[in-house]
Amino acid sequence: MKDTESQEVTSAKTCSCSGQCTDCQCKKTRENQSMSRPVPFSAVTVMIWLLVLCVAAWGQSNGPGATSKSGGPGLLIVAHGSPANVWNQQVLEQEQKVRAGFGDDSPFAEIKVVFMEFAEPNVADGLCALEKAGCSRIVAVPLLIAPSSHSHWDIPALLGIYSDPQVEKALRDEGARLVRTAVPVTVTTTLDKSDVIERIMLKRVRQLSRDPKREAVVLLAHGSEAIPPAWDRFMRRTVTYLCGQTGISYGDWAAVGVGQEYSRAAAAMQEAARHKDRVIVVGAYLSMGVTRMHGRWMARFNEPGGEMPGMENPLQGLNLELAEQGLLPDELVTQWIVDTARSEVQRHP
Repeated sequence: MKDTESQEVTSAKTCSCSGQCTDCQCKKTRENQSMSRPVPFSAVTVMIWLLVLCVAAWGQSNGPGATSKSGGPGLLIVAHGSPANVWNQQVLEQEQKVRAGFGDDSPFAEIKVVFMEFAEPNVADGLCALEKAGCSRIVAVPLLIAPSSHSHWDIPALLGIYSDPQVEKALRDEGARLVRTAVPVTVTTTLDKSDVIERIMLKRVRQLSRDPKREAVVLLAHGSEAIPPAWDRFMRRTVTYLCGQTGISYGDWAAVGVGQEYSRAAAAMQEAARHKDRVIVVGAYLSMGVTRMHGRWMARFNEPGGEMPGMENPLQGLNLELAEQGLLPDELVTQWIVDTARSEVQRHP
């Protein structure tokens, strides 16, 4: 049997016929070879289809309609937070505004607004969300006016990139949850490093100004007992800019935290009123103006059961123009967040 098969193979190799005969071995060999070709062709077809499916899946996850780019950086916008929902809402709205500000070419896989205290989501929630989204790194932009203990110690401790037992204890006592993430975190600068505050405060002053020659301007801001020189320089710079741009010749400032003693602000307004007929008061606060603070002060003297009934109110009768808005809402804040975050990933890819 083996000899016969060998002869057939030999015959097929040496056959020189035209291929028209019924039992020609060279024809059969060619037919066998052609029948074997669909096997590799089918494998190639399967590979092509798999490649098409992979490309389609990539397009769905990274196209214009994609909601996340796994493996890209994450953006964490960190604000202080307030017990007042009105304050927090204006900050939360920055999340969608920042997304829109980046457009389709956003370098960030995910964007989250978080609060240090008083409100949710908190910093720990944001870190966990960005890590779960597969972010390769996190850029944290502190939505704060100027350097303070919050930007220097509290936020870095909350982000897990600064370790201090006293700071951590104080944060826990305030109800903060501290977490550690394996994702690298970078913290950027505060708003005072740009010209955003000056430009927005100029808008507020111009909205209230009627006759610059007869007016004074007083700027109120949080201030910081931990880093007072930085705030003093910031407020001096801002007031100088406001006067230079408006023609107002008298300007002053006072550091007054929200809910803190208003007497320094009252003293600055009282002195300004000695020099000018009208005093414009603006506040470099993120999500509120000065009207509510001023109203609480006046109520201490004027309302029944107030803290200072019968005492002379140094602001009574003064011609004051108060700004109802702080920095928000304003598109300049949104653009600052976009520019600051984009600059960070461009400078340090």
